[in-house]
Amino acid sequence: MNFGIGSFAYRWSIGRPYYRPEDPMTVDQLIDRCVKYGVKAVLLCNNISLHEFTEEQLTAIRDRIVKEGMTVETGSRGTDFNYFKRMLEVSKFLGSKVLRIGWDMDRDTDAAGLERQVQKGIETIGALMPTAHEYGVHVAIENGKLNDVYEVKKIIEGVNDPFFGCALDTCNSTCFMTPTETVVRTLAPYAKTVHFKDYVVTLDPRGDVITGVPLGQGYVDFPLMLDILKQNGYDGNIFLELYINRCDTHAETVAYEEECVKQSMAYAHDTLGF
Repeated sequence: MNFGIGSFAYRWSIGRPYYRPEDPMTVDQLIDRCVKYGVKAVLLCNNISLHEFTEEQLTAIRDRIVKEGMTVETGSRGTDFNYFKRMLEVSKFLGSKVLRIGWDMDRDTDAAGLERQVQKGIETIGALMPTAHEYGVHVAIENGKLNDVYEVKKIIEGVNDPFFGCALDTCNSTCFMTPTETVVRTLAPYAKTVHFKDYVVTLDPRGDVITGVPLGQGYVDFPLMLDILKQNGYDGNIFLELYINRCDTHAETVAYEEECVKQSMAYAHDTLGF
């Protein structure tokens, strides 16, 4: 297994659709961080609009990745065919063998409505898989905040394609109060890529609050998660992501984010052996 840094480790420095800093971190600067922390894998997820990049921009990214001797993976959201095909094109061009996809479900429905959405996911993603084969790119559905691990498992088994599996995240399913060990044991057999995020849960008068922390400082037993992955024969990339809160100012947030990455990478090296 290889450890790397995902673009969502810098969710505030790079930005999100609802939060765009004036001077966002660039892909080149993200790769700089990978070099700084001595990792050889980078995940360019959907907080970077790769589908809008020009050939010149993508060529510069590819050349930098090759220069640094790194592997790359890509991430997208949604299953619109034209967008999906474009992301497959980008993935192949950059050398990514895995494209992560987000598949959100509408939870404001009954059990029958959720089951219909699962079946729709099987049909929709299944129809896209011949195109993924054409480009030679594996597709990984993430266990997110709007689908539970059993729905993800059902979609994967329903599509039943060797190019299709999961992007296993250690934090997202906390929204369903699913223990991380249960998440990993359930989805490890299908893992194409893995995201390591740590978190704590604090009590609040309005309900419990999930807050991200550096790796090793929260609830996740990462040595155990690694063992489970190994038991299931997983030998792919593991990417650091963070789910931290913003500070009062952007400058403070960026500094805090960098410190969290630094502490997480030290934990990955010293405790996990990467």
